[in-house]
Amino acid sequence: MNNYLSATHSKERILGTELSRILDEGTVKEKEYALLNFALSGENNERSIQLFLKYTEDPEMESIAHICLNKLLETSTRFNLQLVLPVLKTGLNHPKEMIRIACQNGLDCLVKPIVGKDNDEAPAYVPFFLKPKLVKDYLESASAEKIITALLYIFYKPHKDSEFFDLLDAQLAKNIPAVNCIVGAMIDTKLSNIIKGISALSELSLKSYALAKENGLKSKSSWVYRRFDSIRELAREHMHIMKESVNYKN
Repeated sequence: MNNYLSATHSKERILGTELSRILDEGTVKEKEYALLNFALSGENNERSIQLFLKYTEDPEMESIAHICLNKLLETSTRFNLQLVLPVLKTGLNHPKEMIRIACQNGLDCLVKPIVGKDNDEAPAYVPFFLKPKLVKDYLESASAEKIITALLYIFYKPHKDSEFFDLLDAQLAKNIPAVNCIVGAMIDTKLSNIIKGISALSELSLKSYALAKENGLKSKSSWVYRRFDSIRELAREHMHIMKESVNYKN
């Protein structure tokens, strides 16, 4: 068993007395409820994560432990990334669908924007500084943990989107499941930001369109239609490709 909990750390130092008693003496169902309640209690710290990691190795508790870990990762910005990544990566191939989904969601949570912080400010679980050579070595490796660490480091730092997209494309070519999850979450976040930008401009664009039409400036009003039509066609094309892929697999 991995050494997630030090032998010198009693459960009483991590949990309340009653919760500790349940985890020691309760039935499996009681332990599951206790662990889930603890995950939802707001105790988002490294010792909480260590507790969930410990129970991911218990065959009777592994499903709820993975779910609890995912719940904590949704809000926590401070934990040891290198402790979490191996569990999330391994869980992607678990025979239990519940665990696979929890691990996929857990990887997504590493990329979600941090509430109250600028998007380019790295949360505490991302290394504050990596030397350029180390970033390069990580990206060129076949290790999912190293690649993800480097991608997160770059993602949360100021970067050029065009260069970052080339980098993501190169990582997708390796077809490493855990890396694919992270790349997908990053692309989703980028697309979400683009949509927010379009939404912010939509009222202005329609106002510009209306005024141009009112002033008889036909050529200056038509751009609005062309741009939004292009967005619609691009979305339609992508949806068609995705539907064809689903039909092919079925």
